Amino acid sequence: MLRDGSLQSSNFPFCVMSVNITRIVIQVLREERLSRECNRRQQVIAVLNDLYVAVFLRLFNIWKSQKKTISDSGFVLKELEAFAKRNPRQLLRHLEMYMNESAASTGEDGFQARAFSSEVLGPNISSVNIDNKELNFTGVGDLLAEGEQDS
Repeated sequence: MLRDGSLQSSNFPFCVMSVNITRIVIQVLREERLSRECNRRQQVIAVLNDLYVAVFLRLFNIWKSQKKTISDSGFVLKELEAFAKRNPRQLLRHLEMYMNESAASTGEDGFQARAFSSEVLGPNISSVNIDNKELNFTGVGDLLAEGEQDS
């Protein structure tokens, strides 16, 4: 999303939207709108992650196609929340179609989106292998433990 020049010129509120989309996804889960999908997949985190990406994808499409600005962000968030609560499965299907299209072809800028499913991340999400390179992730708890060791 950030590679798109039109979003940079429209002052896209990425961080604010990210926090609000997290809130939306949690609310959809709390209202048990994802129970069927979580049970079908036997996973919760992967479903939440997919819904998060799907809502962001819808936001991107709305923002770009309707030429939204920061002054529209509140209205867009309300629409996103209502849509996510009404149609979470539709959002997930749209994401799946988008990812299948992305996997089949590379974007204009040469960037190909990757899906990080549980098969890629495995049960331990502290590291992942991509293109034979291991990426390690540090959690907040890890940072606290390192700080205590230094003392």
